[in-house]
This record gives sequence, structure tokens and C-alpha cells, in this order.
Amino acid sequence: MSRGMVIKKIKTILILFTSLLTLFSIVLGVWLIQLNSDIQERLKKGWFLPPVEIYSAPQRLVKAKQLNFKSFANYAKAQRLRERDGDQKILDGDWSVISRMECEKYFAELPDPDFSTCFIVDLPDTSEKKIAPAIALLSENNTILGLYNLADGLPVSELQLKAYKFAQYYDDKPILRRLIEVSETPLYCLQAITAIEDPKFLEHKGVSITGTLRALYRNLVAGRYAQGGSTITQQLVKNYFLSSEKTLKRKIKEQFMAVLLELQSDKDTILENYLNVIYMGANGPFQVRGFGAASEHYFQTPIENLELHECALLAAIVNSPGRYNPFRKQENATKRRKRVLDKMVENGMLDPEAAEVANSKPLPNKSSPVMSEPAPYFVHAVLRKLKTLQIGSEEGLKIFTTLDLRAQEIAQTVLAQKTKGIESWFKHLKDIREKQKKYLQSSLISVDLKSGEVMALVGGRSFKNTQYNRILDAKRQVGSTMKPFVFLAALESYNEEGVPYSATTPLIDERFTHEYEGQSWSPKNYGDEYYGQVPMYFALKNSLNTATAKLGLSVGLEAVVEVAKRFGIESQLKALPSITLGAFEITPWELARAYTAVGRQGDLTALRLLDRVEDSNGNLLYKSEKSSERVASKESTAVLTSMMRQTLRTGTAKASAKMGVNFSAAGKTGTTSDSKDAWFVGFTPEVLTIVWVGYDDNTSHGLTGASGALPIWSAYMTQLLKGQDPVEFAWPEGTYPTQMTSVELTPLFDTYFDFEHPIELLFRSQDQ
Repeated sequence: MSRGMVIKKIKTILILFTSLLTLFSIVLGVWLIQLNSDIQERLKKGWFLPPVEIYSAPQRLVKAKQLNFKSFANYAKAQRLRERDGDQKILDGDWSVISRMECEKYFAELPDPDFSTCFIVDLPDTSEKKIAPAIALLSENNTILGLYNLADGLPVSELQLKAYKFAQYYDDKPILRRLIEVSETPLYCLQAITAIEDPKFLEHKGVSITGTLRALYRNLVAGRYAQGGSTITQQLVKNYFLSSEKTLKRKIKEQFMAVLLELQSDKDTILENYLNVIYMGANGPFQVRGFGAASEHYFQTPIENLELHECALLAAIVNSPGRYNPFRKQENATKRRKRVLDKMVENGMLDPEAAEVANSKPLPNKSSPVMSEPAPYFVHAVLRKLKTLQIGSEEGLKIFTTLDLRAQEIAQTVLAQKTKGIESWFKHLKDIREKQKKYLQSSLISVDLKSGEVMALVGGRSFKNTQYNRILDAKRQVGSTMKPFVFLAALESYNEEGVPYSATTPLIDERFTHEYEGQSWSPKNYGDEYYGQVPMYFALKNSLNTATAKLGLSVGLEAVVEVAKRFGIESQLKALPSITLGAFEITPWELARAYTAVGRQGDLTALRLLDRVEDSNGNLLYKSEKSSERVASKESTAVLTSMMRQTLRTGTAKASAKMGVNFSAAGKTGTTSDSKDAWFVGFTPEVLTIVWVGYDDNTSHGLTGASGALPIWSAYMTQLLKGQDPVEFAWPEGTYPTQMTSVELTPLFDTYFDFEHPIELLFRSQDQ
């Protein structure tokens, strides 16, 4: 080949190379412009949009209620309230338990000399307005004997505290984050994170070439992905703009974006946002993001209060929150913390002696949180409610709910433990779990009867395993929980002789066949046992199918449907004979609303999850309005309630006494004929709670309302009401005329609840 041809080929190659280089440069330039545009677009509204914050109902201290010190201490710590010793001055945001002698100093004359201890608080209320210090006089079992305003010594009925923020969302993702600034972050924390993650942070321009090469070498030697080599800027880019996928494409994109970010942001801004975005673990379904939230999650204190050993632990956790979790992997966490301290010494940030002292400090213990997990099913219901109200969350929201912190925590704990226990108690359920890999499910909803506010809501035994909210979405056959509405339809009408139905009206409990529309229907009692003539209340407390069915047919199926609709059941109901035994499907939410009206003596109100919604600036967007509608007389529902009391005393739920139920309550077990659904509905004068148990795929479990749902209800209610003074049902006012009506018979009927066949009650005089 001649020299001219060689030169020509070289020129051609150079031209081609130059063209490719130019094209590559153009493509790279366009790509970098696009990346920079993406960064700019993302940051246009600020690094972090306002969050959606969800608050509980305000905690209340109420006269005659028990003060649970453990629950309050956890709440106070989460709210950053300070506990003081009895001899210390009480300042704004303080609380203290003081002795009787110290307490006497606050009163010229003791209003209640029988008190045991004093509880003093100086806290802001939910409206953020300052209130004067208040003092509570407590009995030996911590029941509040009296509440007093220390400014004037006058008694108050209750003290309302601040609502507690229990859940937080960023961009529809469950994230717990407390935004912090570099200026409020302890120097030790800044030094610890840079020492272990990026010692040259202040020197490089986004990417560390030596760090990248070192990581590449170690990965090649290990034959696997062993080290990332990312700078703090790269980690910020990965967590904020990209994803955690381990691909070469993502890594290259991350490095270029890191350089671009460094060109337009100072180091303080980069470090500050890194400290707010980095993943630090999980609290139930909520990610713990950033050092601010991590400080409160692991140490239950604001980051401003952290010491060297605590800062070193947070820096240790960053690498792998699961591997270095101080609550579960203590040995790993201790070793990693030591490595952080050693790196701080190596980089001249710390004396060896100080590192040694910090290394000797114990790891944090997992303290009792206000709630074991942030009420995921309740939050799910709240967010769904916001959608129906068409309230957008793009600009941030403050959502104030009706959630009772203590009730929700008891509900979550009891439901998980008892459902697992029930599954273990019965061999056939254990076999279903082990052989068919099916898990028994349950749900619970608890309502404050006075207000209609939902205190607690748990839609399943584990939100982590299934987000299906059975309270809102599971339409199940209600079974025998329908029967009280059949009996109420009777109490509002007359029998064939024109006599008003009453709690002791005789019914016939025997097998029969009903012919209708060319079909035959033959209901049967559970266990195929029949009692003949029985009083009406006996049929209800023992959940007798044939007596109830006959009663429903006698009253009229249309009347039964009308009562159910009147009490707020909106699902389709057909006037078929089987409706008397609950052969139709509704959700627990719908059933709770209907029974709330029973517990409120015929006053129907909407169940409420929300109190109010504000935007991030505190402007009111929505306020829940309380309203109610009378759908039945107080007298007829009082008789029904009295009859339902017998269910727990001598009826299908009499086992509740052995489960600790020693308070006044009314209820109804619910068991479907195919044993696919087990229910218990029960209420005191103040609280209604419904429990459902079953399988999502309708597998038959063979449980009754008494064996499946009642244990959960009893455990929840006994813990909820523990230490509280007993509250009795208030019956409608009236006298006892000679011709006793069913309402006027109610208190007397309660007195003789242990009669198995008290037909004779009809003939007893008032004196008896």
C-alpha cells in the first residue's frame, strides 16, 4: 500500500473518529442538559413538599377515669414533654407526679382528702392556646378523683391535651421524617456520617475518582458487589432522584447527576438534604427517613440532644438499617459503631480516649412507643375518606382524626395475639394454616357511642401481609347479628291478639317449614336443640333460629327490612325468610353504624373518622359536623338493649365472664350457618365494638361467635375499661303502673335475668 493511501485511510479514520466524538459529545450534552432539567424541575418547588400529617384525637384526662401512667409517659415523651421531680418547679411543657405532702401546698383546703397521689401538668391544649397548670388528685388505683385549675382552684371536668402526630406521608408514600437543618445537627453527627461515608466530602466535586476505583478493585477481588464507593452527593442523588437498583446504567447516571448537583448547590445544602432523605429503617409500614426521624425512632429524643455515641450509631445504621438495627442486631450494631468511631479518630475528628468512652456506651433499648405501629388500617380508611371529600394533598395537609391512641394500641395488640391464639387452640384451624397455607383473619372497629367517633379500627391481623381492609371492604354474611333488628321490629308492633310485643312475650321454638314462591324453607337451631314455648328475651339471648324466624314472619319481612334500612344499612336487602337469620352480606363498617344507633337508644349518626382537615399553613379545609336522626323510640331500643344484656349474662356469650368481662354490657353473637363468619357485637353505655373472624376465601372455620369473636372482644374491652369506674345503662324515665309495659318492665326484667323461663315475670307484682 502506497504512502498516499495510508495517509488517506488515516484521514478517513480521523474524520470518522472526530464525527463519532462530535456526535457523542452532542448526545452527551443533550443528555446532560436533560438531566440538569430533571434536577431543576424536581427542585422547582423545593427539596421536600409539605407532608400529609395525620393526628390522633387529643388525649383527655377525665374525672372518674383511670390515668394510665405508662401510656401517658410514652405519649409525653413522643410529644417532647418533660417529666420533672416533685421538688422541681413546673414550667411550660412539664408534668410531674408529686407526693401527698407536696400536693397539699397547692390547696388552702383539700377538696378530696381521700386522694393518694397528685399528678400536675402544665401543657398547651389542642388549639395551641396556653392553659393554666392543672392538678389531678388520684386514688390508689390512679383513678382521677378530681381535676383542678391551679390558677383559681376551680374544678374542671376534663383536661384536653395536644393531638399526637402518628403518621406522615410524602408524595403518597408512608414516610416518617422530621426535617432538620445542618445548623441544628450536633457536630458529632456531621463528623460521624462524613467519616464513615465520605471523608473527602468537602474536597471532591460530587464524585470521588479514588473511591470509585477502590470500590471497583474490591468488587473484582470479591467477585461480587461488595462496595459501592458512592459519595454523599451520589447517595443523595440515588435516594432523591433515582432508585436503589444496582445497574451500570443507574450508576453512570448517578455520577453525572452528582457532578451537576454540586455545580449548583453548596456543600451545606447537599449534606442537609442527605441527612433528611437517607433511609434509616422502618416503623411498621412507614419508612424512617433522615437523621431527625431516626433520632426519635431509635432514641425517643430530638436530634439536638444526641451525644457522640448516639451520633456514631446513626452513622453506622446508614450503611444497612436491617443489618445494623440496634434493637435486633446488637452485635452487628456495636461493631459498626466502633468502626465509625475509629474512622473519626483516623480523620482527626476525635481523640482515641473519647472514642473509647463512646464505644463503651450501651445501645438504646426499644422503648414502648405510643403505638406499636402507626395504625395502618385506620390511616387507609382516613385517606379513602379524603378522596370522597375531594381534598387534594399536593400542597400538604394536617389531618386531625378521631383515633384514640390507647384504644388503637390495645386493638392492634389484642387482635394479632388472640387471632393467632385461636388459630392454635383448634386443631383443624392449625391444620388449615400448616397444610393449606391459609391464615385466619379478623377485624375490629370500636366507636364512641356519644359522638359516633371511631376510636380504633383494625382491618386485619397484619397490614404488612395484606392491605385488604376488611372493616371497609369485606362484605360478609352477618348471621345472627341481624336478629336484634327482627326483635326490634316486633317491639314496635303487636302480636296476632293485638297485644304489644314485650321482652317476655311467649314465642314457640320448634322446627317448621315455611312455603313461599314455590320454595320451602326449614330453619334449624344450632345443635338441633329446641325449647318449645320461651319468652322473647330467652330466644334472643340464646340465639334461637326457629323462634326468631317465626317472629320475623309474624311481624312481616318488609317490617324487618324497613327497620334495618332505618338503622342505616344501605346494602341490598330482600324480604326473604332467610333475612331473619342474617343471610345477606354487609361490611363491618355498615353493621357498626347500625348498632351505634342501637347503643344510642334509637339515635342514628354517621360514623366519623375525621374531626377536621387543614392545609399545611393551618387554613381549615374541612370540619366534621355532628348530626343525628331519631330512627326508633328510646323505649323500644332500651328494651332491646336490656334483652341483649342477657346474652353476656346467661346467653350465648356467658363465657365472657370467665374472660374478665365484669362490666355492664349488651351484645349479640353472630354465627353463619355454613360456619364461614363469626361475629360479636357488644357495647357498654359508652363504647361499641364489633369483631369479625373468618377466612378471606370463605373457607369454613367451624367457629361460633362465642368461640371465635368473643375472646377478641372481651380481651379488648377489658383492657380498654381497666381501672374505670363502672357505668350503668341509663333507662328512659318512667314509673311502674299496675299495667306494666315492656319498657317499664325492663329494670325488673334485668333483676331476674337468671330465670331460664321467666314467663312468671308477666304476673309478678312491682313489689317483687
